[in-house]
Amino acid sequence: MSRFAGKRITDSAVSPVVGVMLMLVVTIIIAAVVSTFAGSAVNSQQKLPQATIQGKFSIGSGMEITHMGGDALATSDLVFTVRNSPVFGQNLEQITAQEIDKSLIQDGRGRPLDYGGGSTNVTSFVSGDTLYIKPGNLGCSVLQPRIWAGTQHVNAGPLEKEYFKELCFDNPQSAGRTFYLDISDKKGNLISRCEVTITP
Repeated sequence: MSRFAGKRITDSAVSPVVGVMLMLVVTIIIAAVVSTFAGSAVNSQQKLPQATIQGKFSIGSGMEITHMGGDALATSDLVFTVRNSPVFGQNLEQITAQEIDKSLIQDGRGRPLDYGGGSTNVTSFVSGDTLYIKPGNLGCSVLQPRIWAGTQHVNAGPLEKEYFKELCFDNPQSAGRTFYLDISDKKGNLISRCEVTITP
């Protein structure tokens, strides 16, 4: 006679074990899919270049932009922007922001960053390099045309015109004040910002 005679054989203990194993397998598969997706998303983002830039501004001698260290920067992708700091007045950073025309900026050999239409012989800006803007190109009408337009507006009264003149970097009364020099890429990602003191 069998040992199990009179006893009922059931499969009830097998069902919870199989259920737990299936849940575990599904959880592992989901975790693998999520980690794969997250890993590919992180790897697809390009690393933004980083650099330390220093600026010098002299009303009489011109402007220097020096790459003090960090990644090499492709000049074709760079945007140079100046904006008045709070020393000129509150809330002026956005309304005084002005992109510098790259044809005004030259390397140490006198070659502009833009000959027109984006063409240049200066392809990179690397640590130790200095770029220059000649004193004749520092005038408000050239370097800060948006502000200069305010000084020339036909409907502006004398006080308004004087206010705009006070925002110009080349104004002798601006000596000792500061402005921001931002270097970003064409997508608007900020690479470096420095505060530049205006000297006579």
